[in-house]
Amino acid sequence: MKTRIVLSAAGLVLVGLISGCWFFGGDEPDYTYWEPALSPDGRSLVYESPTDDSLELFLRDLETGAERQLTRNEDPDWSPTWSPDGDRIAFASSRNENVDIYVLNLADLSVERMTTHEKDDINPDWGIDGRVYFNSNRSDAWEIYAIDPDDRTLVKITQVAEPPGS
Repeated sequence: MKTRIVLSAAGLVLVGLISGCWFFGGDEPDYTYWEPALSPDGRSLVYESPTDDSLELFLRDLETGAERQLTRNEDPDWSPTWSPDGDRIAFASSRNENVDIYVLNLADLSVERMTTHEKDDINPDWGIDGRVYFNSNRSDAWEIYAIDPDDRTLVKITQVAEPPGS
C-alpha cells in the first residue's frame, strides 16, 4: 500500500510556521552535508557544506569515509551533479557577481564557467546525453535550458506561453 501526502499552499505555510522555517523568519538552516549527489559508480558522494569563508563542494569516499574539499573561494558553490562518466561535476555558483553554471574537472580540480548570461542560471542536472540541464530566468520567466559542456552549445528546452491578451 502506498501512502501519498498532499499539502496545499496553506498547508505548506502552516508546516513552515510550525517548524520555524527560515523562509518565514525562523532560524537559518544548517547546510552541513547538503544536496548530496551519488557518483555514477556509487562509490562517492559530492555535496555542499559551509566553510569559514563560503559554501563549498566536498567529495566523500563512501567506503573509507575520507573527505576532500573540491572548491575553495569566497563565493557559494551549490547544487552539484555528476557527469555520466563520473569525471566532472556541474554546479551553480555566484562567482563573477552572477549566478551561473560551472563544471569542475575532478582530475585536476580546474573549474570552467559554462554560462555567462546576466540573469540567473541554477539547478543544474547532468543528463545521460552529456548535456547539463538547468533553470534560467534569462527570458524573464523561469525556463529549462541545456548546454553542452564541451562545445557550449546552448538550447532552450521550454517556452513559457504568453498569457491571453498580452
